[in-house]
Amino acid sequence: MKTVIQHETYGEIVYDESAWTGKKSVSIGGAPLDKVSKKEFKMQDGTDVTVNGGFLQGASLDIKGEKIVLSPCVKWYEIVLCVLPFLFVVIWGNVPALCMIIPIVGGAIGGGISGLFSVLGLLGMKSVKPIWFKLLIGFASLAITIAVCYGIGVAILSAL
Repeated sequence: MKTVIQHETYGEIVYDESAWTGKKSVSIGGAPLDKVSKKEFKMQDGTDVTVNGGFLQGASLDIKGEKIVLSPCVKWYEIVLCVLPFLFVVIWGNVPALCMIIPIVGGAIGGGISGLFSVLGLLGMKSVKPIWFKLLIGFASLAITIAVCYGIGVAILSAL
């Protein structure tokens, strides 16, 4: 995930973090910083720069004691929206009376599917700014989870 920040002292700061490997890169004023360790970088003039956090928990740069926020931390409503698909599948999939109404797959298969769409929903919500779009992504994640678990549940019942 790539974040571009305009800073009054350092100019354009570009922070890039791989969602899959966690590999980070930073460039300040168009010049890429030299990587010293996983979290530490050096500017062209030798100044040490430390990256704290990450994309999901919120990232910040520490340059000469100054903290520059690159990405905000996860908000409470983003966490709630990401937990909803998992909770829905766990509760609905384990109550036989509810599965008679709408059969969805639960257990390990449903948990894996809902966990996958929860994480994808969180990554999607962190990538956009407007709150209405974050809500749309969260509810879309819930709807897709229910649809996939319903499809698998119906397929299993028809195979029996």
